[in-house]
Amino acid sequence: MKHVTIAIDGPGGAGKSSVAGNIAKQLNILHLDTGAMYRAFALTALESGISLSDTQAVNTLVRRIKIKVRFEYGVQRTYVNGNDVSGLIRTPEVSKAASDVATLLPVRKLMVSLQQRIAKSQSMVLDGRDIGTRVLPKATLKIFLTATSEVRARRRFDELTQKGIEVTYENILADVKARDTQDTTRAIDPLTVAPDAVSLDTDAMTQPEVEQKIIALLRARLAEQGNTRFPFFQREPLTFLYRVAMVLSTIVFRTLYPVRYHGLAHLALDAPFILIGNHQQMLDPLLIGWKVNRYQIRYLGKKELVKNPLMRSLYRRMLMIPVDRHNMDMQAVRACLKTLKEGHVLGIFPEGTRHKKTLMQEMESGIAMIALRGNVPILPAFVAGKPKLFRRVDCYYGEPFTVDEIAKGTINRDAVDAVMADITRRYHSMAAAHAASAL
Repeated sequence: MKHVTIAIDGPGGAGKSSVAGNIAKQLNILHLDTGAMYRAFALTALESGISLSDTQAVNTLVRRIKIKVRFEYGVQRTYVNGNDVSGLIRTPEVSKAASDVATLLPVRKLMVSLQQRIAKSQSMVLDGRDIGTRVLPKATLKIFLTATSEVRARRRFDELTQKGIEVTYENILADVKARDTQDTTRAIDPLTVAPDAVSLDTDAMTQPEVEQKIIALLRARLAEQGNTRFPFFQREPLTFLYRVAMVLSTIVFRTLYPVRYHGLAHLALDAPFILIGNHQQMLDPLLIGWKVNRYQIRYLGKKELVKNPLMRSLYRRMLMIPVDRHNMDMQAVRACLKTLKEGHVLGIFPEGTRHKKTLMQEMESGIAMIALRGNVPILPAFVAGKPKLFRRVDCYYGEPFTVDEIAKGTINRDAVDAVMADITRRYHSMAAAHAASAL
């Protein structure tokens, strides 16, 4: 397996440690909370009564302190001179002191050296203030998490009160602002965004959404690097004919009908999900499915395609699900739901035919029924124009979405109409974005 490192930086209270810890669990790698190491030094300085302005005393402590990190059952424990201080370093006083000691060059040199040594031999997620800029300048992926000071103060206040620590929101907010000023203005390794980092504003994001986004970015980054040995790139077995189709797609869409793909990071979605696309020509299933190469897509196709015995045999080996487009084919609907329940990717062209003059305004209602009952994410693919020989066409993968809110109510005609209206709106947004980019 390739050595993978993820650097997560950001101001205090942005949720770095919680996000980093959960991502590490999902990837089955370790999480190094670098802030805990600074906190351990700060705690020792406070308990020893050392003034941080006393250079000699600080240097003496740097030489004699022994900070070690152990991972016990996947959980980081921080030790100072052999004593476990993991439960003592999360108070506001230690937090403020940790920000203070982080401005001291001898302390930073010690910590950076320790952190680099720990992360050198294994895949890890590290979070802190200068991971992407100083500790791991060559990290596989760099993330900068941020949020407004008010949101971060509220999160910290909730965290501490849940632990039974008596604090006030006003004091926490003042501490957050003070730490921000200190972290961003210090002379040594100030808090900055690495040039190659991806910034994520988490004000309006839940923690699971932040984690999902970072994992998606990691998968996209590893795909760019050609790293297919990482566990997330374990692929679903493909039938022989599907593999042949993928090889042909590589030849066709790189030479004869070149395609420029956008939004590839959205393809990091885990199955099951529904891949939908606008339908203009026969190559559409190959065109939108070629980049979704971790899975074999089970496409929903019209029954007319399987009338011929030879074609029926071919499509069966491609795992196509035949459907009667002219009636509510419940057998096909059940087959689609079974496909999703078994953890596969379902491919649907909601327009049902290539001969439409509008964009996703004349859809078959079956897509809405399957989406409402399937309860899985939907990945929209928009092909901006018909491929022409040796002329490039653009294919956009939009943000995955769900219809969970609509599905909470009764699944009736109104719900079906709401789903189709949502799909239409999303496609018109992608079309408008493409038109704007062409100006």
